[in-house]
Amino acid sequence: MSKLQTLKTSLTRRQRVILLIIAAVILFGLLAVTVFRDNATTALRRLTYAEGKDDFSHNAQFNSLFLGVDDNLLVCTQTQIQVFSPTGTVDLKESVNMTSPALNTAGEYTVVYDVGGQQLKVIQGEKLVNKLELPAEESLICATVNDKGWVAVTSKVSGYKAVVTVYNPSFESVLAIRLSSRYISDAVVTPDCRGVYLISPGQAGGAFENTLLYYTFSSREEPTKTLSLGSNVVLSILSSGKCWILGDQSLLILDSSGVITARYDYEGQYLKMGSLQGDDFAALLLSRSSSGSAGTLVTVDDNGKEYGRLTLEGQTSALAAQGHDVAVLTTGEIITSDRKLNKYRSEPNQRGIRNIALYEDGSVALVSSATVSLYFPSGPKIVNEEAES
Repeated sequence: MSKLQTLKTSLTRRQRVILLIIAAVILFGLLAVTVFRDNATTALRRLTYAEGKDDFSHNAQFNSLFLGVDDNLLVCTQTQIQVFSPTGTVDLKESVNMTSPALNTAGEYTVVYDVGGQQLKVIQGEKLVNKLELPAEESLICATVNDKGWVAVTSKVSGYKAVVTVYNPSFESVLAIRLSSRYISDAVVTPDCRGVYLISPGQAGGAFENTLLYYTFSSREEPTKTLSLGSNVVLSILSSGKCWILGDQSLLILDSSGVITARYDYEGQYLKMGSLQGDDFAALLLSRSSSGSAGTLVTVDDNGKEYGRLTLEGQTSALAAQGHDVAVLTTGEIITSDRKLNKYRSEPNQRGIRNIALYEDGSVALVSSATVSLYFPSGPKIVNEEAES
C-alpha cells in the first residue's frame, strides 16, 4: 500500500492524464468486444476475405446441396462432399457415390446420406467423424442428427417395412427398432438423447394420416406414446433444444417427452419454402397461391408465435436461416434481416446468383453457376412497415 501511495505522489500531472487515457482505451476496447462481438466477427471475416481471393470456384451441379454450417460452407454433389472456409480453402473433401444425396443438420453436426442407397457420412464442423456403408440388400430411407451428435438412421431391410437404428456420438448402435406393420418416413433422436421420434405415414378412415411414435431407449419393443399428426405431411425435422417438425399444413414444436408444446398453422396458405436452422426460430415462406414462389416471409419462435413477417415481391428461389439471421434470394434482390424482420437490407440480384447459404455471423454465401462469393450486409436498413404496424 505504501509503494502504491509513493508511486501516485511521484507521478506528474501529465503522466497521470496519460495513464487515465490508456485505462479508458482499454476499458472501451473490452466493452466493444463484448457488446459488438458479432460486428467484430463480421469485420474480421470481411478483412480476411478481402486479403484472399474475390471468390472461389466450385464444381457443383444445378441440383447440388449448399448449406452454411456455423462459419463453413458445405457443398454436396453426387460424387463429392466439400467443406469450404470463408476464403475458399477446402477444409474437407470426401469422395462419395450417391444417386440422390440428402442432408440433415443440427448445431455443428451434419449427416449426409444417399436416399435409396447405402452411403452415409457424419460431419462435425469441418471434420468427417463417422461413416456408414449398408450392405447391398439394405437401403437408406432417411437419416437425421441432433445437436448432440446422436444419429437416427431409417432403412429398408428385407422382411420389414422399416428399421430405425440409433447411434450415439461414438457411432455405437444403442437401439434398433424393426417394424413389420408400419412404414417410417422420418426419425430423430429427442433433444435430451433419451428417446427417438418416428414419423409413420398411413391411413385412417380412408384418408392420409401421419402418426408420431415416441420410443424411449428403455421401452424398445413398443412406443411409449402414439400421437396423430392428422394429414400434415412432414417435410423436415430438427432436434435442437426442442424438436421442430415442419409440415405442409403447420409447424409443430415438441418437448423431449412426446408432447406438442406449440403449433403454428398456415391457415390455408401454401408452404413454398422453410428453414429450421435458425436459433430457436423457423423461417417460412407462405403464399395464398399454389403456383409461383412469391409470398410472405414469416419467422416463428419456439412458442409458435410470429417474430415478424415480410411481403416479398417477385419469385423467390432460395431461403436460408442461421443464428439470428435470415436471407432470401428472389429474381430481383438479395434480402437479409434479423429474425424479427422489422428492418431489412436489400441488394439487387445482378450477379446471376442461383443459391445462397447463411453463416453464423450473418454474412451470406452467394452461389453462382461456378463460383461462390461473400456478401456482407451493410448500409442503412429498410423499415418493414408491415412488421412495425
